[in-house]
Amino acid sequence: MDPIDTSVPSITRMPGALRGPLWALFVVATAYGLVLPVLPALLGSAVPGGVAAATGALMATYTLATVVASPLWGWLLDRFPARRLLLIGLLGQGLVQLALWWPPSLTTLVVIRALQGALGAVAVPAVLTLAAQWCPPALYGAAVARVSRAALLGGLAGPLLGGVLAQGASLRLPVAVATGLILIAAVAIARVDGTPVGASAETVAPTADRPRLWLLGAAAMIAGMAMGAMEVGISVRGREALGLSASSIGLMFSGCGLVMILVQTGVFRPQRDPASLWRLLAPAFLISALGVGVLRWASETWMLSAIVALVAAGGGVLLPTISLWIVRSAGRAHGLQLGLRAALGGLGQAAGAMLAGVAFRAQAPQTVWIVIVVGLAVGIALALARRLPGPESAP
Repeated sequence: MDPIDTSVPSITRMPGALRGPLWALFVVATAYGLVLPVLPALLGSAVPGGVAAATGALMATYTLATVVASPLWGWLLDRFPARRLLLIGLLGQGLVQLALWWPPSLTTLVVIRALQGALGAVAVPAVLTLAAQWCPPALYGAAVARVSRAALLGGLAGPLLGGVLAQGASLRLPVAVATGLILIAAVAIARVDGTPVGASAETVAPTADRPRLWLLGAAAMIAGMAMGAMEVGISVRGREALGLSASSIGLMFSGCGLVMILVQTGVFRPQRDPASLWRLLAPAFLISALGVGVLRWASETWMLSAIVALVAAGGGVLLPTISLWIVRSAGRAHGLQLGLRAALGGLGQAAGAMLAGVAFRAQAPQTVWIVIVVGLAVGIALALARRLPGPESAP
């Protein structure tokens, strides 16, 4: 295995050029959530009587398109400038978003959501690639956390803003705002002028560390499973066992995002040794496993809230750290590996949600499926703990 330098230079200033890509990622996440409140209304005329099932199908379509497109975008990122590909994705999303301006059929909505998912899939790997290119090595960990926070903040702001705008007289207003934000982000990316300084021998291994990448891919998938199981568990336990309203459950999800943001702000500081972040992976998996494992027995609202905070804290460490170490372990061509991480994380999240849907049923719950998720999380934690990076030196 080729050594990777984890020495920490004394540069502490984040490049200003990174603000444009971070804004673009925030906008993509916001635009996704902006139209969610109006989807049922749009479907009301297209699928009378089948709104709930059709809404679920549209959500699944977006996720599936993202999973399929992420590796392709990653492959392209290893061959073409990341800023150009991000700009293409933004302009494409803006044009596709405009199609919602006219009353669509169900088929049209499925195509639109699939294109939105496929075009939006470029955002995270492209911004992570730009961060690796533009940030000094000592700041890349903090930059990865900022990328994660931009996506989380967009995920929080989108549904909230969309719900407010959807109260107006026209369902087109959220669509118009989402389109405008995307086009503003595209202009911001077009005007960005970043100087490559970070993607050097100090940041990445000279050749790919395949065993470590396989381990990180498995970690991404199992982390996604834990988050998917938690999301379904919150909804089912909150509604069926605790009688919580939809707004109360929504607040819990918002709290989940806020906890992840706070954890990332505290953990991913400039100058932090990447090897110390690797050492947090095993404890973070164990914390997430504990939260998912006890979720079924949450009998009070405060217990459910505490469990949400526990799993969110673990997830807040896992996802950025996995991305950071993928870049450090993939050699020069890390775009494909970042795309695969996104795809595996999405597949894991879908699998975790499906397993939890069976495990948390009010009637005949099947704990064995949660045991599987928890067991996988504990297993990957042990594997990560056994493969701690040693004291590296420059190649």
